Amino acid sequence: MTAIKQAASQRPSARADRLRRARRMAYLGCVAALSYGVLKLDWALGGTVGRNGPMHNPAGLTAPQQWFDYWGTPILAGLAVVILLGLVYPWGNVAIVRPLLRALAWAGSLMAVVGVGEFVQTIRYFAGDLPRHWMDGMYPAIGLLVGVCFLVLGVAFGVTAWLTRR
Repeated sequence: MTAIKQAASQRPSARADRLRRARRMAYLGCVAALSYGVLKLDWALGGTVGRNGPMHNPAGLTAPQQWFDYWGTPILAGLAVVILLGLVYPWGNVAIVRPLLRALAWAGSLMAVVGVGEFVQTIRYFAGDLPRHWMDGMYPAIGLLVGVCFLVLGVAFGVTAWLTRR
C-alpha cells in the first residue's frame, strides 16, 4: 500500500504535465519561427541561402512593402518566439499580458493554414501548374521548408495556447 502511495506522490501533477507538454510545443514553435526568421534575415542581408538566382520584385511591391518583406518578417518571427515563451514561463503571467499573449497565440494558430497553402502552391509548382518564375529564383525545396515552418508554428501556437489555459 505504501508503495502505491509513494508512486502516486512521485508522479507529476496533471498541471505540471500539461506545462511540460506546453513547453515542448513552444520550443518546437520557436525552432520553426527561428528557422524561417533566419532564412528571411539572410535574404534581407543579401545572402543566397536557398536561392539559385537574384532576388527581384515580380509583384511590383512598393518600398514599404519590400521593407516589410525583408525586415518585417524576421521581426515577426522574433515576436512569435516571445509570445510562445511568454505562455510557458512565469514572466508571461502578468495579469494584463497573459490574455494578450493567449489571444495572439490563438490568432497565430492560423499560420497552420498558411503552411498548408504553401504546400499546395509548391505541389502545384512541381506539377507544372504554376509558371517557372513563380519561385522567384528560389530552390523549390524552400517552398516546402517555409510550408513546414508555418505549419509547425501554427500548430505550436494553438496547442500551446490550449495547454496553458487556466
